[in-house]
Amino acid sequence: MNKKYVISDLHGQFVLLQLLLEKIAFDDSDELYVLGDIMDRGPNSIDIYYFIKSMNNIHMIKGNHEIMMRTSLIQSLKYNDLDDERNNAYRLWKQNGGYRTVDSIREYLQKDCITYSEYYDHRKQFMKELIEFIDSLPNYIEMDYQGKHYVLVHAGVDPDKPLVKDTDPELLAWIREYFYMSPCNLDYTYVFGHTPLCFINMDGSFNIWHDPDYGNKIGIDGGLAVGDKGQLNCLCLTTGEEIVIPYREGQQEAIEKRVEEEEKQLHIVRK
Repeated sequence: MNKKYVISDLHGQFVLLQLLLEKIAFDDSDELYVLGDIMDRGPNSIDIYYFIKSMNNIHMIKGNHEIMMRTSLIQSLKYNDLDDERNNAYRLWKQNGGYRTVDSIREYLQKDCITYSEYYDHRKQFMKELIEFIDSLPNYIEMDYQGKHYVLVHAGVDPDKPLVKDTDPELLAWIREYFYMSPCNLDYTYVFGHTPLCFINMDGSFNIWHDPDYGNKIGIDGGLAVGDKGQLNCLCLTTGEEIVIPYREGQQEAIEKRVEEEEKQLHIVRK
């Protein structure tokens, strides 16, 4: 059965993405929609980037972190470095966790293993590649599915404009309360990320939020940018199932524990 899934705000947590895909038994017949912000804060932004690029059935839209990253990279080409302090765009990006993506880029390019001349050439080409990737991403996705008209968007839409296409692209990636506290177009079902759900849910949890007032919005940002109490939320549009992978399961201690348990099981089988 072909299933459609939606996630958002991975923030460099590649292991959590892999655990999720394993849990839902994701295969070539399924589709996954990623509502932006794969970059920053976490350790493996570049791994997520290449993985998504390699998958024909994973569709991504642009988030505010991709926008900040693009603006900074444009300036980085000018200053000939990823994190030159003269780059005001980088300073904003850095404050929002961009330094972790810079570290990820340098590790990927093997900065400490090649000559500076080689690193300079590779870095310049790679920055251009990332800019082109971000430019290729849509700001939102609309689709009719199982009798509903879905709008998949990173942050939200302008509630005063019935058609999504009339919303300013920057606002699609940055808006918060004015969107999710307004009725918007009641003929649409909006699925969005960007705002950690601990700031929306009355109980302060990170669980998927369903608009209790208008019934036409679903928030899915599980707060991976907030800290170790967050979680990766996944909504299956096909079945309505909500899947959760806790933040701690993607961290080193949990990974080492799983490897140890797998080795024990393998040892038992060999006996």
